[in-house]
Amino acid sequence: MEIYGKEEDRAKWALHYAQVKANINQPKRTHKVTVSGKNKQGKPYSYDYKYADLADIDKAVMDGIKKATDKEGNVTFSYFFDIQTTNTAVAVQTLLVDSSGFTVKTNKIIFQNGKAYDAQATASLISYAKRYSLSGAFGIAADDDNDVQDKKTIYEPKILTKQELENYQVYYNGVQANLYDLYQEARDGIKDAQDWFKESHTPEDAQAIHQVAQIFKKKHKKTDTSKTKEKQAVLDKIQQAKKDPFEDKKVVSDADSTVDRLF
Repeated sequence: MEIYGKEEDRAKWALHYAQVKANINQPKRTHKVTVSGKNKQGKPYSYDYKYADLADIDKAVMDGIKKATDKEGNVTFSYFFDIQTTNTAVAVQTLLVDSSGFTVKTNKIIFQNGKAYDAQATASLISYAKRYSLSGAFGIAADDDNDVQDKKTIYEPKILTKQELENYQVYYNGVQANLYDLYQEARDGIKDAQDWFKESHTPEDAQAIHQVAQIFKKKHKKTDTSKTKEKQAVLDKIQQAKKDPFEDKKVVSDADSTVDRLF
């Protein structure tokens, strides 16, 4: 979550947000969908659930906004979306804007987009992300609360081979970039690269990043071990140099301590 504006306007934002939320009537779930697939054990499942679509949710929110006005009848609160698309995913954030200018930006809702080349499919996915983001921003229950988590297929990205990792491409600052090179830039202190790794990523990218990080960690550990050995070798040489070169030539005289000091 990100916050913009003057600190003294935070209270106004909170008041107006509460007024809008209090005036929102939960939208009716008039749409129905059947979900089917296989669970982790490979067993098929199927279930129905009802939901409110983006238009229903937007209407409920806007009705609440229209009821929360100042003395002159002006609305004091609104919202809009920040939409980001890449060749692998879409991300949506809802910005909650107060009339004072104080703004709160929600966390990203990210969905994998396997059909970035298909404008219609991408637009549908964006609408889907908007629906989830807006529902979360105003606490709207847009879906049936069915306990079906154990039935759903849990997607687990595959572990990549070394060659796949070396050739893995990600979408960075509007262009494709090699993940290995990008990770090295981040380690070298390039801020843009470091910021990119702090962002949310698709499951596939997250898996690749994790594996690359482990590889770099192992390389770094080997380098540290080698440096430690080199350092120890230098210290051993220094200690050897400090030894008395005539140690083996000294003699001990019980009779005369003056002679002993000469050696």
